[in-house]
Amino acid sequence: MEHAHDVDVGSDAISIERCRELLGDEADGLSDHEVDLIRRHADAMAQIIVEMFLESSATLE
Repeated sequence: MEHAHDVDVGSDAISIERCRELLGDEADGLSDHEVDLIRRHADAMAQIIVEMFLESSATLE
């Protein structure tokens, strides 16, 4: 499994600005680097959740 800092956040990733909007007040005081780390971790978690869903769906068939 990849670590969150190894995940390639490609051109389809949300922007730092959009990530700040989604984080709302929680983003206040965070640097762009910190917001980027949160974005990368969220992307990694989303990929894991999708993989888990697909694996569980395949076992139900």
